[in-house]
Amino acid sequence: MVPVRRDPGPARSGRKRRNGARIDRITRRYGAPRLGETLRSGRAARRGLRESTVRHPVAIRWHDLPPRSEHGGMVVVISAPRRRRSPPWFGAETRRALVAGPAVAGLALPAGWPYWRDHPAAAAITLVGCAAIAMAGVLLATGTRTRRTGLLFAAASVCWAVNWAASWDASVGPLLSPYAQATFYLALAVGVLMYPAGRLEYLPDRIWAVAACVVLWGCPTALWTTSRPEWAAFRGESVWWPAPWPDLEVFRVVLRVAGTLYVLLALSLAFVLVLRMGRMGRMRRVLALPVTVAIGFVAILAAFTQRPIMEDTLPLDDLLRVYAVQGAVVVLVPLTLLGSALRIRLAELTVAGRMLRLTAPVSVERVRDALRDVLHDPTLELWFWAPAERTYVDTAGRPVDLGPEDRPEDRPEKGTEKGTEKGTEKAPEMGPGEDGGDEGRWRRRVEDASGEPLAVVELGAALRDHGTLVEAALAAGGRALETARLQASVHAALEQVRAAYRRLVRAETAERERLARDLHDGAQQRLLALGAMLGTLEAATGDTVVKEHARTCREQLVAALAELRELAREVRPALLVQEGIGPALEVVAERVGVRVELDVTSRRFSREVESTLYSVLCETLSYAVDRAHATRVHVRVGHADGRVAAELTCDGGGPGDPAADLAGLSGRIGALRGEVEVGGGPGEGTRVRMDVPCE
Repeated sequence: MVPVRRDPGPARSGRKRRNGARIDRITRRYGAPRLGETLRSGRAARRGLRESTVRHPVAIRWHDLPPRSEHGGMVVVISAPRRRRSPPWFGAETRRALVAGPAVAGLALPAGWPYWRDHPAAAAITLVGCAAIAMAGVLLATGTRTRRTGLLFAAASVCWAVNWAASWDASVGPLLSPYAQATFYLALAVGVLMYPAGRLEYLPDRIWAVAACVVLWGCPTALWTTSRPEWAAFRGESVWWPAPWPDLEVFRVVLRVAGTLYVLLALSLAFVLVLRMGRMGRMRRVLALPVTVAIGFVAILAAFTQRPIMEDTLPLDDLLRVYAVQGAVVVLVPLTLLGSALRIRLAELTVAGRMLRLTAPVSVERVRDALRDVLHDPTLELWFWAPAERTYVDTAGRPVDLGPEDRPEDRPEKGTEKGTEKGTEKAPEMGPGEDGGDEGRWRRRVEDASGEPLAVVELGAALRDHGTLVEAALAAGGRALETARLQASVHAALEQVRAAYRRLVRAETAERERLARDLHDGAQQRLLALGAMLGTLEAATGDTVVKEHARTCREQLVAALAELRELAREVRPALLVQEGIGPALEVVAERVGVRVELDVTSRRFSREVESTLYSVLCETLSYAVDRAHATRVHVRVGHADGRVAAELTCDGGGPGDPAADLAGLSGRIGALRGEVEVGGGPGEGTRVRMDVPCE
């Protein structure tokens, strides 16, 4: 423990006053304390400064000092690490990779030493390639889903090092070399097929892997069992080569067949790689595309460079030269993996700027679209918490039920088994989703600084492998999410108003139907019965006065019955219920007294949509004839993309503003989440357009 001592000297008092004044200025400037503790009095503060002890000398950062307490105290920041820590980029994984790379290169160096002595450039390229593949494998093995790919890459690097044992042209090395080379390409290709999901997801991948095992291990077996070492570019006296059935003609046939199979296997790998790219989600495609192109190029080049050396008179140096060329090209695979990793890291570093650009100006839709763009997930969904409604709402303000796990009152407390730290929380998986073959969806709950729910983001399950990118995007969009949440709350309130209006429309429609039914079944039937009774009275009586009164009453009754039927048709036309908007509008058009052209779809819609459109079009048609004094009217009703569009145009223009005269239309159409556009004026004609969702 090293005590903090006074600085002796005559200048101490002046320095103390200057430091105290500086602390006063800074503590008045900054807000709540960030580190340290508040000492209750100035004397206690000075005594604390003199008597405080630290394990290591530290510098007090003035910008971290909080303001004085109400009793005159101030905060002392005493914080120092016990030892220096390694930077985050030099963690245990990186250290293991830096050990594995030179270790595999050290294995390859003695394995190919007879060839390296005369070809230092090939040695450097091959050793770097072995080290790069080994390091990439070790780093990939630290991931949850990329572990198998990493292990296969590490095994491939060892196999490529062992492959160079053929350069000794002695013992068992020439026999092991073809198997090591075959296993190298097999591990490399299968590792790429497993990247980044960690498994062979698709049936063509699994079929190719089985076929590759048969071809890559079967061809070397067929070659050495039918040959002598002299036919395969090696010396016979020093090589262990237990060939049971050596036959030169058979060996030549096996060489040609093996060369052809290698080419076909490489081309089929390219086809499988292209096939799987179309099934991946966008984020996986971004990661897998560079390494997919690299492994496809490596496989095809290896097959075509392997085919010329499938001869029975090939020198050993030519064989090793082809190995060196193949090893130089294979370096592309770890380089592309590094490029993909750097691309993801760069995306994490630049996500804040991209979110700011994409969300300005902030709106609910722009925030959702920005997250979709940054995370490369077009299926991303975003729901905001509406405090007044105590539920989550979508971008349009409609309430959604996300299940009990996403309701704040049903969530576990922080620190429990399912709780997480403030910021975001993991929600249970959803049902099967369509995101590059992944099963399930991934939800993240977002909270504001006070711990209140802010939003829920649902993403494709492939983004589980990129949690840091997701966290960076959500953190960068925090302000935008809070602003968008306010807009979503307003949308939710408006949606409640629309819902209430829709209920009124439904109630009005139901009441119209009931009234029309009562008029038809009740009053009309009674009036018809009364008319029949008056007719009977007129025929039965002999009194001319009574007969005349009965006839007059029956005529008045028939007129009243006609008016009642007209009223019933206006309330709820039977033709609208039976045949739809088109036939009902034809009847209305015949009575208005001007030329009306109708272009109405025959498709039927819901009861609310048909009733509302009919009443609105009748009102608009009445306005065109009575107020705008139109002589020609055109009405069009069509359907496209789940919406019904209605338009009325006429050649008349009223004395006032048609938008003000028809202002009542927007409420009824808006209740169905539709839109109304009114244009025109005196001398311009009148145009009314309506657009209503119908599904």
